[in-house]
Amino acid sequence: MKHFLFSILCIFALTNVVAEGEIVSSEQMLEAVKKRIVNINTDELIEMLDKDPSIVLIDIRTRPEIVKLGTIRRGQNRHIPRGWLEFRIGEHAQSSDTPIVVYCGKNLRSPLAAKTLETMGYTNVKNYSDGFFEWKLAGLPYAISDKAPNTILYSRPVEVADGVYSAIGATQPPTYENANHNNNLSFIVTTDGVLVFNAGGSYLLAKAMHEEIKKITDQPVKHVVFENAQGHAILGAKYWKEQGANLIAHEETLKEIQAHGDQIYKRDARFIRDRILG
Repeated sequence: MKHFLFSILCIFALTNVVAEGEIVSSEQMLEAVKKRIVNINTDELIEMLDKDPSIVLIDIRTRPEIVKLGTIRRGQNRHIPRGWLEFRIGEHAQSSDTPIVVYCGKNLRSPLAAKTLETMGYTNVKNYSDGFFEWKLAGLPYAISDKAPNTILYSRPVEVADGVYSAIGATQPPTYENANHNNNLSFIVTTDGVLVFNAGGSYLLAKAMHEEIKKITDQPVKHVVFENAQGHAILGAKYWKEQGANLIAHEETLKEIQAHGDQIYKRDARFIRDRILG
């Protein structure tokens, strides 16, 4: 009841800003809301996150923004787009006193999101007013969904030792954006050919890796070794077989593939969808 009354008071406050019959601008609404919520800065957010693992930190920006620009890298971080906040908050905050912090890029959408959550009955809501861009400029940890947007690989291979290269995968579960590249795809260049370690998490991922190899050497890929029977290690095998490579796996890995190969494929296909095709 008190939240309903508070919302009514906010409406009356906004109507006093402009003359009758005029539209309340987004700037006017934003300024009015900012005065009625709890705002915190970067230092305060860090202190809260360090002290309380139960905090629900919500990035309300769109998925494309997060893929391109990144998001705060803390265990409490969650992504709920602003347009879905009212519908999905219950998945992360079951009680009214759950500590919640919302943020966006430039403190434009997050104040309105914080006010919405208060209107819904949440009593411990704060707005991170510095926003993601200030967090990033401060050199604080952030995660990015795709480090190499012009290729299906999460990141391109780099030389880690003489003749040894590795494309470091995302330290996250499989997603459409990382295309199942959440392990390290490596290769060794020799005078007798190339050995690839891990076939990759899809046909297209294996093909993209081969394109990177061909930028470095003209040597053919002769052997592909499976690290284990997980999808990100084996699902690119078809591509390498088509190139004439010899596939190598431990006998226990082979047993696992024979017993559960279809399940492994279907499970990973749920996340990367059309990117598994080939």
